[in-house]
Amino acid sequence: MAERLERSATSQIARGQNGAATDTARDEALLKGMAAGESGAFDELFARHSGVVFSFLSRLIASQTDAEDLLQETFIRVLTHAKDFRAGAAFRPWLFTIARNVAYNALQKRKLRGEMEVRTDFRQNALPPRAAEDRNGDPSFRMQSQEQNAKLLAALDELPPPQREIIVLVIFNSFSYEEAAAITGEGESTLRSRVFHALKKLRDRLKELS
Repeated sequence: MAERLERSATSQIARGQNGAATDTARDEALLKGMAAGESGAFDELFARHSGVVFSFLSRLIASQTDAEDLLQETFIRVLTHAKDFRAGAAFRPWLFTIARNVAYNALQKRKLRGEMEVRTDFRQNALPPRAAEDRNGDPSFRMQSQEQNAKLLAALDELPPPQREIIVLVIFNSFSYEEAAAITGEGESTLRSRVFHALKKLRDRLKELS
């Protein structure tokens, strides 16, 4: 399963962000609308991105209630700083940088940063689409999948927080290393090394758990 994560990371880098330019153009238009006070611009932007941002925050913050509060704070900051967005820049990294800063500020205030827990739900990611279809009506397949997911979760929980975070960003949110670097403030080479070592640890730990 760790090999599948590694293949996912590699293929994600190769294929790039299809449709990113079109999406960014629409997001930029909405930001301009928000800055100009256009009715509905904020609601549309929130509808387009609140789901994935909430998922990201809930993997950084253990409490769903706290993640909901931070989601609201994130989009309040988006509204406040809409006029500061640089035309032509990629929107999603900018948005996730704001969300990450909001989460880290909250953790720092509670003196919990050193205990940051990145929680990832693998139920939607552990299996390719075809395998997900084939599992219907197959209790043994479903049980095996649940056992694999439990092992993977256990292995992921043992990773240091910075390694867990980059796995969440690059693999489960499909950010490129360039985008992840913009979000985290770390160099691309550092992040590539972090993913390499994280996946190696996952492979080794999964072998032990097998």
